[in-house]
Amino acid sequence: MCTVKKSAAGFVFFCFWAVLVSCGASERRQSKREKSVHMQATAVNSLVLPELQAQRRAVKEYVSSLSLEEQVCQLFIANLEGNETYIPVEWTKTQASRKALVPGGYLFFSYNIAETPEKIITFTDSINSYCASRGIIPPYLALDQEGGAVNRLRGIAGPLPSCEKISETISVADAYRLYALQAVQMRALGFTMNLAPVAEISDDSNRGFLSGRSYGDSASVVEYGTSAVNAFQNNGVAAVLKHFPGNTNTDPHTGLPEITLTPVQLESDVMIPFSRLVSHAPAGVLMSHARTSALDSETPACLSPSWVTGKLRGAAGFKGIIFSDDIFMAALAENGYPPEKAAVLAVEAGVDVIMISEKRFAGPASVLTARAEHDAVFAGKIRAAAERVVGFKIQYGLLRMENDGASWHVVIPRKTDGSAHARETEERLEQFRHARNENAALYRELFADRSAPYAQK
Repeated sequence: MCTVKKSAAGFVFFCFWAVLVSCGASERRQSKREKSVHMQATAVNSLVLPELQAQRRAVKEYVSSLSLEEQVCQLFIANLEGNETYIPVEWTKTQASRKALVPGGYLFFSYNIAETPEKIITFTDSINSYCASRGIIPPYLALDQEGGAVNRLRGIAGPLPSCEKISETISVADAYRLYALQAVQMRALGFTMNLAPVAEISDDSNRGFLSGRSYGDSASVVEYGTSAVNAFQNNGVAAVLKHFPGNTNTDPHTGLPEITLTPVQLESDVMIPFSRLVSHAPAGVLMSHARTSALDSETPACLSPSWVTGKLRGAAGFKGIIFSDDIFMAALAENGYPPEKAAVLAVEAGVDVIMISEKRFAGPASVLTARAEHDAVFAGKIRAAAERVVGFKIQYGLLRMENDGASWHVVIPRKTDGSAHARETEERLEQFRHARNENAALYRELFADRSAPYAQK
């Protein structure tokens, strides 16, 4: 019984909102990959409610034991330096126990992706090893791996077409197979989160900006978006829907999108696709910067309580992590919302994680800390957000839940020793190579492209 509890511990705290739903697959290797996930989910179902409550208390106690500065760190996802060995660029203010200032997650851009799978694994492992050896909560590592033009692993992983090409060319079941193989490759490389799929419908108002990133109409978004969410999460990579409630042809990197929808269009064109996808328990939803005439026409969605708490948490019933889009984008910075102000408004609105494309986040973080020191309600929002992030990290194996015989505790996994780490790395590389070659073969089968040079030894 003790063994079952320990194996399921990473899934228990968030099982009420993160149930993994499988589309199923006939391939033997894919079934073997997902077998352990389903066994753990079954184990979760066998645990009684008091166990779940005890583990939730353990998470709350763990977050409460962190300093306010440490709690605030969990509310950020930032970029990082280099692509070879992890180098921290900021440090905590506490001189007595000075540590690297590590955000809750890191977002990798193309320049953070080394030229070989071996080098990528070395880099991602160096982040985890650095944190494990210093008692720092490890960050989740995220990518924008949508497919098509937005493909951070192009030339490393197997081919992944755009959402538009997938929905126009292959079945939902085949899309699941393709996304599952992508997930296996991502996880083998050390990534635990994919900022995808795009859950916006495509129409004349946004087609110029999205440019193939949408699955199409509402029905296609729901069907293919569901396959993506399930395929990634069934294979150990968290899915993050984006961008709620949508965009226009105005690029938020350069301007503020203004969505002109009627209330009826809002409920059908926006809320229905997102609400149905949310029912499949994606790990996260990423807010857009757009303002909309149908609801809170004054405030960008990622800073609006009406959108974040009212529509997404309330009407859609989403219980996962809510992300802002990059608060350094011109959509906010040039319209009266500089990063420090935007960070505060985002937390007040109910956002859990603030995205920053910069490598430094100490400035906005210090503003949140200072506000929380004098505002108990604001401090409570920070604590609740940190609990969601910690719960997510337990679910995806970045933190561990252990029982000492008397109670549950959240712990940072220990650093793996040299020989064991070498064996684990080789196993991951082998898994990556198998999945990449399967991915390439499946791509040629589904898209009739025999010329793609993706099959590698």
